[in-house]
Amino acid sequence: MGIIPRSRNRLVLHCAVAILAIAGAAQAQQQAPAGSTQMEKPQSPETAPEKPQVTPPTSPAPAFVSLGPSRELRLGENTWFRFGAQVQAWARFAQDRILQSGGGDGTYNWDFYCRRCRLFTTGSVVKNVYFNVLFEASNFGRADPVSGAKSFASPSLLDAYGQVKFADWFWFSGGNILLPLTRNGLQPTTTYVSIDTSNVASTPALQGNTAVLRDLGFQANGFFLDNHIEYRAGVYQGTRAAARISGTLSPTGTCVPPTCTVLQTAGHNPPRFVSMVSLNLWDTETGYVNGGHYFGAKRVLGVMGNFDYQVLRNADPPAVGTAKNAYKGYSAAAFINLPVNGPNPKGGDELVGLVQLGWYDGGVRNNPAAPPTNLGTYPNVLKQTNLLLEAGYYFHALKFSLFGKYEMRSISDDYVDPIKAVSNQKWYAAGIKYYVAPFNLMNFALQYERINFPDADKAIPPQQSGTNNITFQMQTFLY
Repeated sequence: MGIIPRSRNRLVLHCAVAILAIAGAAQAQQQAPAGSTQMEKPQSPETAPEKPQVTPPTSPAPAFVSLGPSRELRLGENTWFRFGAQVQAWARFAQDRILQSGGGDGTYNWDFYCRRCRLFTTGSVVKNVYFNVLFEASNFGRADPVSGAKSFASPSLLDAYGQVKFADWFWFSGGNILLPLTRNGLQPTTTYVSIDTSNVASTPALQGNTAVLRDLGFQANGFFLDNHIEYRAGVYQGTRAAARISGTLSPTGTCVPPTCTVLQTAGHNPPRFVSMVSLNLWDTETGYVNGGHYFGAKRVLGVMGNFDYQVLRNADPPAVGTAKNAYKGYSAAAFINLPVNGPNPKGGDELVGLVQLGWYDGGVRNNPAAPPTNLGTYPNVLKQTNLLLEAGYYFHALKFSLFGKYEMRSISDDYVDPIKAVSNQKWYAAGIKYYVAPFNLMNFALQYERINFPDADKAIPPQQSGTNNITFQMQTFLY
């Protein structure tokens, strides 16, 4: 037997130490620490259901990057990242609301696009300090209805906020935040009962001053009665009043001396105020977004109320010196997620239901024989009543769900018939989903939707009273 050189002995020793270290790290990664439950915050991104929470392990912080129990990359005991991706690919077969020369209904168009293509990350900076960042390419590749050109706009930044927990009853966030406008608008996009948010959930955003129901601002939220009551209240940019000027603007729309002088810069009006209170009678919901399907894992019954307000001063443009009615929005909802055989973390059959009412008034008042008598603060949000009824049933063993929903937008009789003809709408939708992967990680969906215009006979020129569309969706999701 030959003699092994000392250099080789040292090499073997070093390799053995390295292998033992790697094996120890792998074993620690696979085994949850004793007594651990679920990881704390941050609240889930808009694309995900509420993330379970675990208490931090009692072992010392790792000296290297490790993979935590929820697939997060841990840099320290309270410092970690978690990444996610979502793709919602759509094929849509939609009917035009354009009467043909012979009096027939409109024909159909095909459109293939990515309804939501998203990348996002959540994480913890130090104890009780969190962040959430979400990039989205919305309606990516969708064809323009006139030119036919496909939209390849750059992804936009949606969620982007930091959050700190001072106490269970007081969390504080700042950045671009999902506004707590309605129950349906606060649901995760990956767990919708149907394939998309309701049409009426966008009513508070019709003024065009939000980014996909989000806005820049600061929000407080908190929980009471063992997390059964949650409140959210925040101030946001909303609409910023234009600058007050004297003189005339240039052909490019800028104020250039000496023909134009700025008397007051833009944005002197008060911010937008949005608030929400929810009560859960059974299981609690503590996520950034909640609801939709829980796939039999939670038993939820609750109610929610929402309030939305902003006003332009008399001294603000447009029409400086004239009164402007405030914008006001109210929403109320009742919701249920009923596991038929009781809650099961591995999933089970589930019955889901949502009833949501909304009342909105942007402040504009119409005069049939003259310009509006009051421009209001949000003139694009006509005075109206909204209704959403939605229900679904998830068959766990068969890996599919059935759903149906009804929506209604009814404009006030304060407005003239031509406005009501294009604004009053009813939506009827039904469909089916098949879940290839567990829960919402991969599914296919097919939805039929009928859109009726009950006052179509009042339109000038006349338009058909309704349209049909069929949408096929393939969703892939990882978080």
